[in-house]
Amino acid sequence: MLREIREFVSYHKNYGRRFAEHDCKNVFEKFRKDIISFGLKTLEGKKILDLGCGQRFPFSLQCAAEGVAVTALDLDYVSPDFLPVAFYRTAKHNGLKRACKSFVRRLLFDQRYYKYLEKAAAKPLRDYEANINFVMSDPASNNYPLPEASFDLIVSNAVIEHVEDVSQVASEICRLLRKEGMFHGIIHNYYSLSGGHNLEWAFLDENPAKNVPPWDHLRENRFPSRVPLNRLRPEEYQKSFSDYLDILLFEGRDINHDPGNFEGEKFLTPDIEKELHEYSIDLLLTRSFCIICKKSNL
Repeated sequence: MLREIREFVSYHKNYGRRFAEHDCKNVFEKFRKDIISFGLKTLEGKKILDLGCGQRFPFSLQCAAEGVAVTALDLDYVSPDFLPVAFYRTAKHNGLKRACKSFVRRLLFDQRYYKYLEKAAAKPLRDYEANINFVMSDPASNNYPLPEASFDLIVSNAVIEHVEDVSQVASEICRLLRKEGMFHGIIHNYYSLSGGHNLEWAFLDENPAKNVPPWDHLRENRFPSRVPLNRLRPEEYQKSFSDYLDILLFEGRDINHDPGNFEGEKFLTPDIEKELHEYSIDLLLTRSFCIICKKSNL
């Protein structure tokens, strides 16, 4: 428990600026670049679902600041209420532990994070919170509480790897998209060095872990993940989505959401490579996958 608290505080204290710049320059701006390359020239007039918006919902804020009708959906209670109210509602819906972590994060770290995010975006993003439609999904339900054919775009960043039934999610995405609607997702690759979601490997090139061995989650697993991970391989993700949508792109991406670069090559020693021989080099060194799909007119 003490280790978890120490990691949590260190994670948010040391990387606030990095998170904010990443959420703006890599997540949002490169999403725009991706969809433009597939023919969607503007977000104006579109209805967007931020699927798994996260506690700080930066993608939704940036959409709202551009006048987009955005819905932010998450399993956690994330609506930016007055702090005591948010604590009570989070505890009620997601348990006391989540409520305490959210309370501490908002109290100690969120103001600085949003300051950096607004600086990166060059916009007063928090002025647009009231324009976001916040929806909480029931973890016990297989369906999202939204009507079918509601959205032109559904976007998900680093969420699908946590989903147990990816086929069900793909089915729901198909249900919620309008005809010709698009899905854009970034999926953190479980088999990558950072894929075990240990916070010590969050920014491995600049601050490699001192205590957690490389690829520990594929080896002895001495430091198990504290979050659910489905462990699917890329071909399994592709199969799940292709059953419902037309896949336009599926490719590896690095930490900056750019294609063609690997992660953690210097840590893959000959001994570790031999130990992990059942996995391909590409699988071990690809940080994430970008998937872009389209709903057919049929």
